[in-house]
Amino acid sequence: MSEGVVRSLGSGRFLDWRALDVTGSAGGILICWDKRSLEILDWEEGQFSISCRFRNVENGVVWVFTGVYGSFSKEERECSWEDIGAIRGIWEEPWCLGVALILFSPKRKGVDKGE
Repeated sequence: MSEGVVRSLGSGRFLDWRALDVTGSAGGILICWDKRSLEILDWEEGQFSISCRFRNVENGVVWVFTGVYGSFSKEERECSWEDIGAIRGIWEEPWCLGVALILFSPKRKGVDKGE
């Protein structure tokens, strides 16, 4: 993910972000926030996830957000759960989980052939 693409989304100098390009897939994970509201304390990247540990500027509350890109293959789903479990073992703050799941492969279901 390029900085130019992220900056085109708006929010100017107050925008901060972290991204994870997913290997072997189109897409990935992009987490954006307004630096006036959230301070990033730390982040971790997994194979299918990216986690950010934030502090609310207004009240000092620390919390974690994890974005997960879930695959349709059983092996990759298991790796996704391992990513999530590893993050949960690192940080103990309240946690918000955002998940994008791929339920089927378009090529396997014939979607790309109009079936």
